[in-house]
Amino acid sequence: MQYQLVIQFAAESAETFNELLALTEIVSSRLESHTSAQVDGHDFGMGEFNIFIHTDIPLDVLDDVGEIIQESRPGLPFAAGYRDFNEDEYVVLWPKSLERFFVA
Repeated sequence: MQYQLVIQFAAESAETFNELLALTEIVSSRLESHTSAQVDGHDFGMGEFNIFIHTDIPLDVLDDVGEIIQESRPGLPFAAGYRDFNEDEYVVLWPKSLERFFVA
C-alpha cells in the first residue's frame, strides 16, 4: 500500500488512552474486510493518540473511519492526514480548516 493515513485525537490521560485504544480495536475490526486498508497500529504521547492505517485510497478510507468514529464516539473531534511512504510531509484531510498536519 502506498500511503499512511493517520487519524489523530487529543489525549493526555490514561482514561482517554483506554477509550481511544478501544476505538482503535473497533476501527481495526471494521476495516478487516476492506481490501485497501489495514490498521498498522497506534501511538500515544505528546498529548496525542494516533491510529496508523496503510491504504491506497486515503480519502475513501477516511470517509469509512469517520463514519465508524461517529457511530462509536459521536462528536469526538479528530484530525486526519496522509503521506506517501516516500514523503515526510502530510497532506491535511480533516478538518478542512487545519493548515498543517504532523505527528509528534
